[in-house]
Amino acid sequence: MRETPSIAQHCASTHRDGAPFPAQAGASAYCIGHDPGAMEARGKGGHAMSQAERTAKLLPARLQPKVSLLEDAPGGVHRGELDTRAASAMASLAGALMRAMTPGQLEERLRALEDRAGRKVSP
Repeated sequence: MRETPSIAQHCASTHRDGAPFPAQAGASAYCIGHDPGAMEARGKGGHAMSQAERTAKLLPARLQPKVSLLEDAPGGVHRGELDTRAASAMASLAGALMRAMTPGQLEERLRALEDRAGRKVSP
């Protein structure tokens, strides 16, 4: 059995005020956030990390272009290219559409899980 040291090694990086950075260090003496060799891995990490982006990817393909329209609407209002009433109507319709689709999507996912489990509970 491998023994672990009783004192955790901390990242060699420091805060702006010179205080030691408390994160646990890896083999390079730096944590994953400061490891110079992990720059490429960190660059890949920011894609689709927000809840909005993850949620948009779960939408049916036919609705994904609509997400772009909704994302652009606040900017259009700000630039004066889209009337606030039109943007409000878009948001209201999008909400109604999602409320109408959610039960069907949940039922579809539940059936798929039940089929995978080998039993059929829903009619």
